[in-house]
Amino acid sequence: MPNTLTEQDYRQAAQSLNTEVAVIKAVTEVESNGRGFLPDGRIVIRFEPHLFHRYTQGQFDATHPDISFPHLRKGYPTSTSHSWQLYDRAKVLNLKAARMATSFGLFQVLGSNWPDTGSKSLAEFITRMSKSENEQLNLFCHLITAWGLDDELRNHKWAFFAKVYNGPGFKLMKYDDKLADAYKKHSN
Repeated sequence: MPNTLTEQDYRQAAQSLNTEVAVIKAVTEVESNGRGFLPDGRIVIRFEPHLFHRYTQGQFDATHPDISFPHLRKGYPTSTSHSWQLYDRAKVLNLKAARMATSFGLFQVLGSNWPDTGSKSLAEFITRMSKSENEQLNLFCHLITAWGLDDELRNHKWAFFAKVYNGPGFKLMKYDDKLADAYKKHSN
């Protein structure tokens, strides 16, 4: 199984984004509960059926209503294991759409955001995500810089960060509140 992040990894990331280690740890905790890989070595993912619906124009809504539907559902998928089950079925139907509709690793970077991670292709992005938590951290830092969100992290603008990073449904999932709470915890 790939190595977990070290304190030095967190310090380097915080330095590259000109922010605090507690900020990076807060995002790590909220996005993946601090795990980039499962005990069996598979990467932590979250398959998003509403995004699979978008990338396939609803083509599979009627035939596969558990993996393709138009709106975000809080609490669905129910777990990483459930996400893997859905993802494995979705990629048989449309590999590219399944990858684009899945968030990967410690920072749950959505496959469709691969161009902003410094990767040359979606396949390279997934390969790099699968290497190590440190590589996941590097891809995250590249994304944050590309999106200009480093100042939101630095200034603890959790709601703005969550809106851009997690999408317009961030309030439904209370990402901003979770980030603020995790930051307080890691600041002590």
